[in-house]
Amino acid sequence: MGLPHQPETTLHVAGDILTIDGTEYDLSPVPEGGEGRADDSPFLGPITRENGVLRCTVRVVLGQTAADDQPPHPWVIAKALGVVEIPAIRKPLGGGAA
Repeated sequence: MGLPHQPETTLHVAGDILTIDGTEYDLSPVPEGGEGRADDSPFLGPITRENGVLRCTVRVVLGQTAADDQPPHPWVIAKALGVVEIPAIRKPLGGGAA
C-alpha cells in the first residue's frame, strides 16, 4: 500500500552503481562468488555477485498510486543500465462514466 505524502522509492542502475533515492551505492567491492553487506542502508541481507551479476534485496517505499494488496513474493528485476521501474500493482485510474 502506498504511504500518504511519502514519495515512491526511485532506483537507477549504472553498472555496479545502484542509486536509491538519490544516494549512490558503489557495489564494485563485492567480489565474484562473495558477498558484502551495507549497514544503515536500504539493503536487506547480503549483496552477492555470481557470474558477474550482482544480486541484492532493497527496501522500497511505494507511492500513493500503489494498490493496497501486493504479491507476497519479492520482485525480481534484471537491469544493467537506467531507471528501474518498480513493478508494483497500481490502483485503477479514477473511474466513473463519462
